[in-house]
Amino acid sequence: MTRAYAPADLGDLGLRHEVGVFVYRSSPGGLLYLLLHPHPRPEEVWRPVVEPVGLDEDLEQAALRGVRQETGLNRAWDLVPAGTGLVQHVGDLQLVQWAVGFQVRSRRIQLRTRPTVAGSAWRPFEAALRSLATELHRQNLLLLHSRLTAA
Repeated sequence: MTRAYAPADLGDLGLRHEVGVFVYRSSPGGLLYLLLHPHPRPEEVWRPVVEPVGLDEDLEQAALRGVRQETGLNRAWDLVPAGTGLVQHVGDLQLVQWAVGFQVRSRRIQLRTRPTVAGSAWRPFEAALRSLATELHRQNLLLLHSRLTAA
C-alpha cells in the first residue's frame, strides 16, 4: 500500500525531506530499537517512526512531533542526529531521509500508538536491521548505530 502525499508534502520540485526516527534504549545486551508495524499490512513490514519535515521546522522538531504522534512519547532523554541525509529517487520524487535517534531511559514506558500502527517491538540491533522493510531504513539504522556505539 502506497502512502499518498499531498502536493505540499513534496516540497520544491519534487524534493521531500523526512526524518526516520529510531526510538532506542539501553539494555544489558546492548541497544534495543523500537520498530513499528503499520496497519493495515498483511505482511511483516517494520519501520521506524517516519515523519515529513515541515517547511517551518528543523529535524529535531519533526522528530519530536513524529514520535509524539506515532507512539505517544513526549520527551527524549537524548536526541541524536546521524549527521547525513540519504537520498532515494522514487520516480520524479527525490526523498531525503535523515536518521535521528530518540533515547528513552526507562524500560517501563507506556506507548500510546495511533490507529495506523498495528504493533510495536523492541529489537536488538541485528534483529532490527533484518526486520526493516526498506534499504533506506536499514542504511539509516547502520549510520545511527555506528554513531551511538562509537564512543
